[in-house]
Amino acid sequence: MGEYRRTIFDKHGPAALDRIRALAYGGMVFGLTLGVLDLAMGRVSVWTLAYALVAGLATASVSLLMGVVAGGGWTHLTMSGASTPYEEQYSYQQSLVMQGKVNEALASFEELIASSPNEVELRMRTADLYAKDADGAERAAELLREAQKISTISAGQDIYATNRLVDLLIGPLGEPRRALVELRRLIERYPTSGAAAHARAAIARLKKELTP
Repeated sequence: MGEYRRTIFDKHGPAALDRIRALAYGGMVFGLTLGVLDLAMGRVSVWTLAYALVAGLATASVSLLMGVVAGGGWTHLTMSGASTPYEEQYSYQQSLVMQGKVNEALASFEELIASSPNEVELRMRTADLYAKDADGAERAAELLREAQKISTISAGQDIYATNRLVDLLIGPLGEPRRALVELRRLIERYPTSGAAAHARAAIARLKKELTP
């Protein structure tokens, strides 16, 4: 497998859109300026191209500067925890899945997991992909449990991982009693949350189904 070349979105996250927008604005102004000067002077000269290029570069620079200033607010929100931070998009693995190369995508994800012991999102994404096939349910459950044990897991990620694990235990893994354990743990960790309320209802249903 060839080395994956990171895209502009992988490298810069949300700021990549500012760079693309700045280049687009600069190109648009360059074209408009060139057209206006051509009409006014009746011909295209070296000076015409130079003026148009300067106008385009100036527009791109101003646009990028505005994006950076606005990005400062985004960075503040992210660092303060008031907003969800940018997550790695794993575009290479996603492209493999889109091409139907699921096994290759899983192998690539596993390589990343081996070198990323504290990546919660990576494990949950990989687990979701494994869970699409009943044969991958066991590995999906393992990854979700790994994610739960990572100290940096957020409440939202923890709740999601637990619910996905419960689905697997009730479904393809056929271990509903272990699902009850996971639901009780969820209630203990987030007793006043909406997730806890749903967990209590799920426990009641499961107990009823398990009663002979």
